[in-house]
Amino acid sequence: MQRLHRDAERLFALDEALRHEADEVLAVSGIGSILGELGYHAVGSYAMRTMVWRDLDFELEAEPDWDVFWSTCSRFAATGWCIRLQCTNVYRENWADAGLYCGMRVAAPDCGKPTPNGDAEVWKFDVWTARAAEFEEQAGERRRLWQSLLTDEARSYILAIKQAIWQDPNYGKTLISVHVYEAVMEQGIRDLDSFYKWWRETYGPGSEARALRSSRPASGQ
Repeated sequence: MQRLHRDAERLFALDEALRHEADEVLAVSGIGSILGELGYHAVGSYAMRTMVWRDLDFELEAEPDWDVFWSTCSRFAATGWCIRLQCTNVYRENWADAGLYCGMRVAAPDCGKPTPNGDAEVWKFDVWTARAAEFEEQAGERRRLWQSLLTDEARSYILAIKQAIWQDPNYGKTLISVHVYEAVMEQGIRDLDSFYKWWRETYGPGSEARALRSSRPASGQ
């Protein structure tokens, strides 16, 4: 018998509302059409139904071509919905991951006033192109394991812990959302205190940070 988190109904409703809003942003902005046309697919919290903030991740398995990627990023910018856009050739940067990366902050062009980072109206997009073997090396086996273990019970606790760590000053630095998936689905952790205890021992200062530490921008997974 599944033992859902006590706030599961509210957390599931939050996830559903955010995914619906994401669908609207993707459709109305035209960014979704560009991603679909080029073969990008959603990964992370949108695909796993574990959304607690406005963050989308997309990937394309392809031979990386900087000129093509730059053209794609230009198309995103031309929609008028990007308030910030960063393109990075990670092969030329000292990152642990490999690929071509586009990070966007997306908001309606008619919002009428400056929109600060973190405003509820802003969506964060992480778009990656890399070879299949590079995605596999980074997280392929782990993702398949998590997908196989993802029950409504696990979803409820992932959502609860993710929502709780949002304001943690370590978030996006040494604490990232994939640590929550690992804790809940591999370690069986079900409460915030146990999560922090495990995280400090595994990824905190002085720990032997294992395979999930990454130099990617903080992911919304």
